Parts: sequence; C-alpha cells; structure tokens
Amino acid sequence: MSNRLQEIKESWQNVKTTSRFRKLLTFFVFVVIATLFWFIMALNDNIQDDFEVKMNIYNVPDSVTFINVPPSVIHVVVRDRGTSLWRNGLFARPTLDINFREFAEDGVFHINKAELSAGLKNVFGANANLISTSVDSLKLIYTTLPPRRVPVVVVDELSPAVGKIITGKVEAIPGSISVYSSRSALDTVTRVFTEKIVRHNLEESAEISVQLHPIPGVRIVPADVKVKINVETLVRKEATVNIKIDNLPPGMDLLLFPSTAKVEYYVAMSNFNRDDMTPDIRVDYRDIQEGDKQLGLKVNPHQQRGMINIKTLTDSVEYTLVRN
Repeated sequence: MSNRLQEIKESWQNVKTTSRFRKLLTFFVFVVIATLFWFIMALNDNIQDDFEVKMNIYNVPDSVTFINVPPSVIHVVVRDRGTSLWRNGLFARPTLDINFREFAEDGVFHINKAELSAGLKNVFGANANLISTSVDSLKLIYTTLPPRRVPVVVVDELSPAVGKIITGKVEAIPGSISVYSSRSALDTVTRVFTEKIVRHNLEESAEISVQLHPIPGVRIVPADVKVKINVETLVRKEATVNIKIDNLPPGMDLLLFPSTAKVEYYVAMSNFNRDDMTPDIRVDYRDIQEGDKQLGLKVNPHQQRGMINIKTLTDSVEYTLVRN
C-alpha cells in the first residue's frame, strides 16, 4: 500500500511541473474571476423576487384577543437591485414590526394601504418597488372581555357496518370551548356546533378531528375538536322479561297469561352482561277488542337504546279483565 501511495505522489509531482497543467490552472483561475465579475454585475441589475414577510405586532396587552386572527406572513413581490434583494432574503428573514398602540382604537386595529406600504418599504429599502402584496391593508377586530365557556354540540350522520353498532354518546373532546367577542355577541352564543360529520359503514372505532362551525364576529378557541366514535361488534342475546300494561283505567286489572315474554335481540359485546340492557315489552288496554281474548305484544321504541332487532318469540298473550 505504501508503494502505491508513493507512486501516486511521484505522478502528481510530475504532472504539476508540466506546462499543460500550468495552462489549465491559469484557465481555471480566469474562469473563477470572470464568474465572480458576472455575478457582481448581475446583482447590480434590477430583478424581481418573491418574499414571505413575517408580521410582528408588538405591545399587545395581555387582555387583548383578536377576533379575526392577523396573518402571520405577507407575501410580497419586490423589484430592486439584486444586491439589495439578496441581502434581504439571505442574511435575515424580512420582518414587518407594527406597534399595536399606534393603530388600535375602540376595539379596531386598522392599518390602511398607504401605512402598510410605507412599513414594507422600510423593510426592503426606499428604492424597492413593491409589485404586489397578499395584504394591502389590515382591519382587525379585538376585544378585552374575558371569554365565555360554551358546550360543543356534535352534528353527525353516522351508520355502522352490518353486524356492528355505535355505542355511547358521540361527544366532542373537549366538551366545551372558549368564545371571544363583544358583550352583545357573547350574550347570544350559548353553544357551538361542529361541522357535519358524515361516516357510513363504520367497521371500527375512530377518533377524528373536526372543525367547529364559525360564528360571524366571534373567535372560537380552539377552532377544532376531536370526536371519538365507538364501534362494537353485535352479539345475540335472549331474555325473559315481565310484560307491562299501558293505559289501564282506574278500578280495573288485567291478568296476562303468561305475564312474561321471551325476547331475542342484539347488543354490543361490552353490554352483554348488563342487567339493565333488556327490552321493554308492553300491551295496551286500548287494544282490547270485544270477543277477542288475545293482546298483541309491543316493543317500547323509546327505551331501547343500545338494543337492535328486538323480537318476541310470541306475538300475543291471553288476558282476563278483573274489576277491583
């Protein structure tokens, strides 16, 4: 290995002493010098470039909350000498500093077009030509009132896949948020709604982020919430339940034969062993027909949350009326 290195060194020494190498080296030096001159001359020409100017509003009191959030950056197209633009874009990010106290009055922070252009001119220099800006003026509403906490209402259109069930209440996390606005607006805001969530054929539980529906003149913090949707597998269950009687007149009694009914239904796997997860089966006194000794069984639709496909193994029961 050492012999090989020695051979390479000797070859390099021989190359360096040749006239051809000296000519190549001289040519390379002139190319570098010419490139530098070209670069310097190019930078002295007027060019156009895009910049993201950071907007920094300072001297904002802690009690102030902007209702419409100020932009974090302003996109600006500037034409100026290349050296000036290069200096602004390379050595430091352009920043527009605005004193809140100079432009805020009676709940409004306002900078007109001329004032904003003057501020940007100061950022890029007096000779800079502003071709276009993403913001030509600013009018921001703010409040010094404390926030109001209101509940979040989830708006949804959900359906599970076959053999599945959505369990529990679909709720937002967090369940309440802060709203900022004027006194009159705060008095009218009692709750906020999510944007509508549409999900069909849900196979498994999901946690999604959803935006809150905006309210004009009101700032909502946070602007989005998480919504958890619990999806479980359905399992078949059987039970024997007591039959209840509706609309029985005073002084009357209704004896049922049998007084219980066997039912089958489906519940979420986690609810299988819950004693309170049983259907509500009823008969109605007003369904009695003269000469008919059978009363039809009915499933109470208002007390069957979490249970689906409820079926009684018999459609009716016999009865006897008794006066007390």
